[in-house]
Amino acid sequence: MRILEVADLVVGYGKTVVINGVSFTVNLGEVVGLIGPNGAGKTTLIKTILGYLKPWRGRILYEGNDITGLPTHKMVRLGIGYVPERGGVLRTLTVRENIELAASMSKYCGDRFREVTRLFKIIEERKTQIAGTLSGGEQKMLSIAIALLMAGKLMILDEPSAGLAPIMRKRVVEILKRIKDEFGISLIVAEQDPTIVLETAETVHVIEMGTIVRSGKTHEIIKPEILKEYYLGAL
Repeated sequence: MRILEVADLVVGYGKTVVINGVSFTVNLGEVVGLIGPNGAGKTTLIKTILGYLKPWRGRILYEGNDITGLPTHKMVRLGIGYVPERGGVLRTLTVRENIELAASMSKYCGDRFREVTRLFKIIEERKTQIAGTLSGGEQKMLSIAIALLMAGKLMILDEPSAGLAPIMRKRVVEILKRIKDEFGISLIVAEQDPTIVLETAETVHVIEMGTIVRSGKTHEIIKPEILKEYYLGAL
């Protein structure tokens, strides 16, 4: 079952084209990786899917319905969870308050609240701590937990490993695998670091200068010789 379809998307700022003719699909339960260097257009693509930006051309379909250009709050109501590169938590609230607020706003929560609390130990271990005082890795875990509570069938993560210590990067990979296996939610993982995508995604799209230059099964695409060709460096 196809959850998301992006068709011939063109997006820009002012007169500058940033995303040029991008097309890809995401199936139910699939993890799709978007990799490319800084400035390749990954974040612009994500912001367009989420309604922060309106495309100049193209269509975005979610569960077969055209959502092109819908405002972001309506995307959230549709059940598209989002983990930004930075932020994603209310820094002045406690961990528990962040989670309870997300649960109160979500029509998909239900029994998932208990499962999310079990999966993310931080929710109980740091429940009374102000979110803004958590480490960067802990805030990332909380941000993913919030998005999981809000998500219906799709979560989008922008650079989930950025700025994290190796032990937390490993934890992010473990969490993403469990979300796919235990919740059946589709994931889009946008990363500059191809090793994160290699460990989580079945399908990958390489983005360069706003265009998908190569697509395929992850193990076929993320190879040193291919990554060198597209300026991502050797593994």
